[in-house]
Amino acid sequence: MNSPLNSPDGEAAFLQTLLSAERAGAKVAGDSLQGPLTEAQRSLLEQVRQGEIESCGHVLNCLRRLQLTPNREIGDFYRKAMAIESVEERLRFVDKGQQWVIRKLREYLPGCGDPVIRDELEQMLLIHERNSHPSA
Repeated sequence: MNSPLNSPDGEAAFLQTLLSAERAGAKVAGDSLQGPLTEAQRSLLEQVRQGEIESCGHVLNCLRRLQLTPNREIGDFYRKAMAIESVEERLRFVDKGQQWVIRKLREYLPGCGDPVIRDELEQMLLIHERNSHPSA
C-alpha cells in the first residue's frame, strides 16, 4: 500500500519535515536538561535527546542518498514544547511527538522501495518506539 509520502515529491517533503522535527526534538530535550529535573526526567530526556540526534543522522543519510540538500530548519515543535512550563506536561508533549514520528514512519515504510532508505528509517522507527512512553 503506497502512501502519498512515497511519491518523489512526497518523499522529499516527508524527509525534510522529519529532519526539522528531529532537530526540534533534540533541541527541546537539550534545553529541557538545563532546568531542575528529577533523575527519572533527566534520564528520559537524555535518552530522547540521543535518539533525536541519531535520527537526524538517519534522515540525513536518506537525503544524501536521494541527492537532496537538507534544510536547516528547526520544526515548530520546539517553540510549542518550550512554551509548556511544567516538565511533566512537556514530557507528555514530547511523547506525542515521538508517537507522531512512529505513525508517519509506519505510513511511509510499506511503500518504500529503496532498501537503504528503508533500513535507515526502520532504525529510526526502533529508536522512537524505544523512546516513546505514553504514560510519561
